[in-house]
Amino acid sequence: MNQNLDTKLETLQEKIALLKASFSVLHAQNKQLKQSNEQLTTELNDKNNTISELEKKYKNLELAKAVSDSSGENNTARKNIEEIVREIDTCIALLHT
Repeated sequence: MNQNLDTKLETLQEKIALLKASFSVLHAQNKQLKQSNEQLTTELNDKNNTISELEKKYKNLELAKAVSDSSGENNTARKNIEEIVREIDTCIALLHT
C-alpha cells in the first residue's frame, strides 16, 4: 500500500513539474505576443497618421490646382474657397460658444 502511494505521489509530482514548465513557456509566449501587439498597434497608428496627412496634402493640392487652373473653372475654385471659409467661420463660432 505504501508503494502505491509513493508511485501516485511521484506521478503527481511529475505532472506538476510538467504543468510548471508548460506555464513558463506559455507565459513567455504571452509576453512576446503582448510586445508584438503593442508594436503593431504603434505602427498602425503611425500609418493612420501618415494617411491622414497625405489626404490633407492631396486636398490642398486639388485646391491649388483648382485655383491655378485657367481653363474657366475659376467658379469651382471660388466655390471651394468659399466653402472652406464657411467651415472656418463655423469652427470659430463654435469655439466662442
